Amino acid sequence: MGMKPLSIRDILLLTVSALTLMITLLVTREVYVNWQQLIKIQSLKDAVVMSDKLFEATEKLADERDIAYTVLHASDRETVDSLRVRLQQSGQAADVAFGASMEALKVYDFPELVQFRIDIEKQLSGIQALRRQIDQAAALPMEQRNNTLSDRWFTESTALIVQIQDLWVEFSKHFVDIDPIVTQHLRYKHFLRIISDYTGRQRAIIGRLIVENADPTPNEFAQLLRGQGIIELSWKMIYVLADQSGLYASIAPYYTDAKSHYQTLYGMVRDIFYVAGVRHEGFYPIGVDLWLELSAQSKESFDTFRTASLQEIHNYVERLEMQAKRAIAVHSILLFLALVLCLYSFRMITYRVIRPINAMVTALLDATQGKPVASMPPVANREDEIGKLAQVLHAFQESGERYRALVEASSQIIWTWRPDGTGNMEKLFEWWEKTTGLPGNKILPYGWATVVHPDDREGAKQIWTKAMATGENYDMEYRLLRREGGVCWVYVRGIGLKNPDGSVRELVGALNDITERKETEAAILAYTYALERSNKELDDFAYIASHDLKEPLRGLFNHATFLLEDYKDKLDEDGVRKLHRLSYLAQRMERLVNDLLYFSRLGRQELAIQPADMNEVIHDIESTLDVFLQERQAHITIPKPLPTITCDKTRITEAFRNLITNAVKYNDKPEKTVEVGFLDTYPSPNGIIIKDLFYVKDNGKGIASEFYEEVFRIFKRLQSSKDSQEEGTGAGLTFVKKIIERHGGKIWLESEVGKGTIFYFTLKG
Repeated sequence: MGMKPLSIRDILLLTVSALTLMITLLVTREVYVNWQQLIKIQSLKDAVVMSDKLFEATEKLADERDIAYTVLHASDRETVDSLRVRLQQSGQAADVAFGASMEALKVYDFPELVQFRIDIEKQLSGIQALRRQIDQAAALPMEQRNNTLSDRWFTESTALIVQIQDLWVEFSKHFVDIDPIVTQHLRYKHFLRIISDYTGRQRAIIGRLIVENADPTPNEFAQLLRGQGIIELSWKMIYVLADQSGLYASIAPYYTDAKSHYQTLYGMVRDIFYVAGVRHEGFYPIGVDLWLELSAQSKESFDTFRTASLQEIHNYVERLEMQAKRAIAVHSILLFLALVLCLYSFRMITYRVIRPINAMVTALLDATQGKPVASMPPVANREDEIGKLAQVLHAFQESGERYRALVEASSQIIWTWRPDGTGNMEKLFEWWEKTTGLPGNKILPYGWATVVHPDDREGAKQIWTKAMATGENYDMEYRLLRREGGVCWVYVRGIGLKNPDGSVRELVGALNDITERKETEAAILAYTYALERSNKELDDFAYIASHDLKEPLRGLFNHATFLLEDYKDKLDEDGVRKLHRLSYLAQRMERLVNDLLYFSRLGRQELAIQPADMNEVIHDIESTLDVFLQERQAHITIPKPLPTITCDKTRITEAFRNLITNAVKYNDKPEKTVEVGFLDTYPSPNGIIIKDLFYVKDNGKGIASEFYEEVFRIFKRLQSSKDSQEEGTGAGLTFVKKIIERHGGKIWLESEVGKGTIFYFTLKG
């Protein structure tokens, strides 16, 4: 049995939960990592303090070693007494420093440090015993002192210093991986200790030699040279490590001063104590007091340098600690914000997404099932996606209600039909049974065909079957047999809806009873046939009438002509004039008949619609009227190119020719101008903007406003031409109006007496 698929609500909640857990774990991990780093940095900070205490202890012991070594070899009582005070002070300081460092060392439980601490405490006990012996020996004259005591003291004290350095090396191994800069600092401090240790050894050896005024032994000479090499290398390493760790910029003055003091002190004694085979005569050129003073100055500058270095190292560790605390605070805030954001997201998803969606889904299901929707979710006025979805649902609901209302109000019968023979045909069943007498339950699947007129039955079934199989639109008209006899016409149209795989899901359509329309169409068809017959009879009548009318007119004209030719000399002037008048009236009557016949056909003949360039039309008219225009000193102007329009070119040419001819004929100016143009827009006097219109403008006599409509009436002439041979019938503007109206346009004029007339017209093709 398959698992129930997760709902959108479950998916959203699971997603938010997973994201919340992920964010919480990531931020918690960062807090934990920074907390562990803080613990390490704090332990590193304590270790730095611890190492400084060890450094201080070795420094104090080295001072005591050097002073005691000098005291044991000094023969001058005054010198010995002054040094004994410094020796006592340095011993006390060394004890305090050792006590503090050993006590602080007990906090650390590193296994390898236990043995170091035991050995150091044992060696410290031996040092304390030697101190008493040294104090006793210092009270004796030089010749009564034990010669081996100074070597023992030097060896034991140096061994203790080395032991402490070894302890520090082992101790520092536990902190080298916390920070790479601190690792360099630890190495830096190691070389500081080396310089302090070996300069102390040099001071002790050289102090003894000065006190005893003795040459260095080969062993002492080797120690001095070896120590000098180690010291020089250590100074270089200190510079490299300080530069790499960024420490040098802050300690550079102290470094330069300490190294300068050392190099000065070393330069004073280099040629005396560091050159093999050199012998002195008499006493050394430097006394023990001066040596101790210079050594003290060098040591003081070195101590200042060391103190500045240690302080900067402490500051760096403090900054590391502060950074770790700041990182913990920041990530803790981020963790809090992440939790708040996740809780807020839960709330927003629940109240702003899930609940509105559930409400809209319920409303949508009710709407699709035709159930009334009591209320919509109160989110339609929101601007987010949920609000837009609610607006769509609201529109869908209104559309569904509107659709149902339209179906109820419409005379159409809406139906659906599925390939399995089911569908929504309740209204269709009722109408079908009422009209044909066939029960509704007998319609499906093909029972409806039994009441279709036999002549339409097979065709209807074939189209229906094809539509159900392929989803093609179903569209046909057929007759149904009425229950009371006779037939009714129906129009049935259906649209196929398909599944994603292309199969037909259903047909949706409508059925219309078109019996009344069919009867109307039959009546219209009969009327149209009768109208066509009437038109044909009218054409025949017009042709016969015009032919019969023209025959006597031609006879009158011919007889008048014959009388003028045969009896002109026998007739008086009045008789000749009357015969000429008779000929003119006969010709005019024939022109009127021809114009009337043309006008009757103009409204019934089909237009030969095609694209026509109006520029070519005007140029053709100008060429045709060339002589006419020259005789009357008239010319045609076109301000800008005319467009190409779809029209009956012959008719439109006739319209333009009539307008141009009238503009020239009824023009009393010496220079007659006819302007033919086109306007994209034209503001009419009543305020309506008219688009795309032509105009023909002249500078002639003009037309009074009371005759604006009269000029378009057939055979209506406002004035006659002076030249009777060109006098028209008054039908030209009537023809123009008829042609333009046949093209869906409209013509009107604007004129001012004495200044000319403008005919405007539109053409819609």
